[in-house]
Amino acid sequence: MLSFIISYAVHLLAALVFFLLLPFPMLIRGTEPEGPDKLAKLFSIYKVILMVAHGALVAAFITGIVLHFSVSLWMIAVVIVWVAIGAYLGLTAKFLRLTLEAIRAKQPYEEPFKKLKTCSMFLMLGIIAMFMTKYLPYLFS
Repeated sequence: MLSFIISYAVHLLAALVFFLLLPFPMLIRGTEPEGPDKLAKLFSIYKVILMVAHGALVAAFITGIVLHFSVSLWMIAVVIVWVAIGAYLGLTAKFLRLTLEAIRAKQPYEEPFKKLKTCSMFLMLGIIAMFMTKYLPYLFS
């Protein structure tokens, strides 16, 4: 019983980290007109959040297995969305790093920045899909 409670708490903390990633694409688009210096500040903050999110992704997977391990259509959907989130989390972190390096080196950053905007949008959509996948079954039961 105690392991269930601890797993649930860790799972919720991991979900909170992903809530921090939801506004990232809008913050990018809102900060873009203010110039590369403001973007660099935003990216420095989100670089840390993305690192923490990588750990939260692993923690959410492990605690999710502890909380609800069964082979069902719902679990398969959760794993598929989890893999997509992992892929876009990694791509977002990569293009954020490349864009930040280019801004700091005063080099053109348009190409990795464009990819960062796209990947962060797909990451946001993946996180929304995960929350919908997790909580919609409770609404219809």
